[in-house]
Amino acid sequence: MGLWSRLFKKAPTSKKTHHPAEDVVSATSKSKPQWRELEKRLGVSLQPISLFEKALRHRSTKESSNVESYDTYERYEFLGDAVLDLVVADLLFVRYPKENEGFLTKFRSKLVKKETLATLAESIQLVEAIQFGERTQDASVRESRSVLADLFESLIGGLYLTYGYDRVKAMIASLLDEEIHFDEVSTKIDNYKSMLLEYCQAKKWDQPVYELLKEQGPGHKKTFTVSVTVNHNVLGEGKGSRLKQAEQHAAKVALQHLNQSV
Repeated sequence: MGLWSRLFKKAPTSKKTHHPAEDVVSATSKSKPQWRELEKRLGVSLQPISLFEKALRHRSTKESSNVESYDTYERYEFLGDAVLDLVVADLLFVRYPKENEGFLTKFRSKLVKKETLATLAESIQLVEAIQFGERTQDASVRESRSVLADLFESLIGGLYLTYGYDRVKAMIASLLDEEIHFDEVSTKIDNYKSMLLEYCQAKKWDQPVYELLKEQGPGHKKTFTVSVTVNHNVLGEGKGSRLKQAEQHAAKVALQHLNQSV
């Protein structure tokens, strides 16, 4: 049973009228052959075809086809981006009833960042359904995680227009539950040392090294100054009334230096 087929039993539809795309995908599906696998993973037909042709069409097709900008994925990406923001905010608001706005905002940013969306796109093998231009042979484009994330947003925009909010929310919730360890992510909110370590590991760099540079003030009002070094390069310095606080500050500065959203 497909992902969407399972979700249909859990999530009420936001539209009362029947749409052809609500039918379970069959071997006689009239959609494009290159969409069949994606349809099987989602459990729905990507119809109307004209809508999903645009939603899954990369802008590189403009070079080889008579296609305007508004006939590529970008408009649907705009819509899908907004839908994802709302859905994830909705899910987190319910899931963490005792957390404040700051926590929820930072958590949402982690779930809708391009790296996360690219992972979700890979989980449904979205790239196989994307139409690229004939001249786009460069693997850096076809394998770009940024492109994958953009097209995932576009797909969400198309599915939202076809199925409505409730079903898209159910799909996103299921994909996130399958791919994301919520408890693990929640413990890293504001834990900049953990975030920096994770970043370094992803880059296959040395682990961050923290060094106490200064300790000033009387015992009850001390200020600690700490540096953090990675691969023999000082990436940041931080201060705090406690050593651990200074280390967190230094890690945050380092992440900002590395252009990481904190």
